[in-house]
Amino acid sequence: MKIVFNKSELQAAIAPALCAVSERNTITAIEGIYFETEGFDKCVICSYDMEKGIREVINCRVESEEGGTFIINAAKLSRIIRVMPDEEIVFEIDEKNLCRITSGISKFELHSLPGSDFPSLPMLRGNNSFKISKGKLKSMISEIQFAIAVNDQRNALNGAYFEITEDRLKIVSCNGNMLAMRDCKCEINEATAENGVFDLRFIVPGKTLTELLKLISDTEDEVNVTLTRKHIMFFFENMTFFSRLIDTEYIDYNRVIRKESPINVNLSCAAFVSSLERTALVTEDRIMGQARSSVKCSFEGDILRVSAANIAGSVTDEISVEHTGEDLLIGFNNRYLLDALRSCPQDSITLSLATPLMSMQIEGTAKDSDNSFLYMVLPVKMA
Repeated sequence: MKIVFNKSELQAAIAPALCAVSERNTITAIEGIYFETEGFDKCVICSYDMEKGIREVINCRVESEEGGTFIINAAKLSRIIRVMPDEEIVFEIDEKNLCRITSGISKFELHSLPGSDFPSLPMLRGNNSFKISKGKLKSMISEIQFAIAVNDQRNALNGAYFEITEDRLKIVSCNGNMLAMRDCKCEINEATAENGVFDLRFIVPGKTLTELLKLISDTEDEVNVTLTRKHIMFFFENMTFFSRLIDTEYIDYNRVIRKESPINVNLSCAAFVSSLERTALVTEDRIMGQARSSVKCSFEGDILRVSAANIAGSVTDEISVEHTGEDLLIGFNNRYLLDALRSCPQDSITLSLATPLMSMQIEGTAKDSDNSFLYMVLPVKMA
C-alpha cells in the first residue's frame, strides 16, 4: 500500500489527534494513530483512548491498486512528520507491516500494526442535537473550567454539568472548594430531541473540555453538537471530536447558593486581582518545602485590606470598595480566589458574604438574567 500526503495537511491533522492518544495503556493500538483509506483520494485518521477520540478526513493520493488500514505510534510519527522537508510525504506499508516514510531524500522506517487491532469507535450518531456559536461555547467553558475537580471520588465533580434548552445554556462546575455557574440566553439552532422536548442535561468530563477548548475557535461560526445516552460529539468541518459522558447525577448545586447575604461589597475585579497577585509573592513563597497559600481579607468600611504573612515576611494591601453591612475578617486560599476572579467575565463585581465560615459569592454588579455568572469560594479557618 502506498499513500502520498501533503505535509502541512498531515501535520495539521496529527496535532489534534494527539489529544486522544493513550500514553499508558496495556492496549498498544491506542498509543497510535489509525489510518484508513477511502477511495483513492481520502484518508480517515483516528485516535481513541477509550474515553475520548478524534476522527478526521484529509486529502491524499493512493498510488497502489488497493488501500487499507494501519496504525502507527503517534508520538514517533508526530516527531518524524515535524522534521520532514516541506514536500509530499509518502507512506509505504509492506505485507510485514513495515512502514517506510519518505520525503525528498529523507527516509524513516517504523513498525506499524494492522488496522484490525484498533478498538471499535462508538456510533457517531444520535437523536439529540443542536448548533451553537463556537465563540459563545468556548467563552462559557473557559469561565467555569477552573472549578472542575480532578480525580475526585465523586465522579460527577470531575466534569461540568450542562443544562440546555431552546434558548438558554447553563454550565456548572464544582470541586468542593469552589463552584462556578454561567447562565446565558443564546441562540440554540436546529435543536432536535429524541422525545420531542428539547431539554438536555448531561456531564462532560473536564479532560474533554480542556481538549475541546484547543479545537474550537473564538468565532461566530457554529459547531454541531450531538448526544447519545453515553457520548457527546462535536462536528467540525472535516473533524469529529467525541467523548464519553459522566453517567451519574450531578449535585444539587442550588441548595448551597444563598439567595440573600447580610454583607455586600462592590469593587473592581481587576483591582482585586492585582492586589492578590502582589499577596501571592508571600503566599506562594516556599518555606521549608511548603507554601502557605492563605490570605486574609478584612472588610472595614469602604476599605478592603488584603494581607498575608509567613516566617520570611508579610504583605498588606488596600482597595477602595463600596461596602454595606457589618465589617468582616475572612480568610481564603489565595490560588482558589485568584482562579475565580481571573475567570470573571465582568470587571464590576459584587462580593456577597455572611460569616467567616460561609462561602463568598462573586457576581456581576449589573444584574442581567440573560447573561449571568456566579462563583463561590469556600473560606479557610484562620489561626
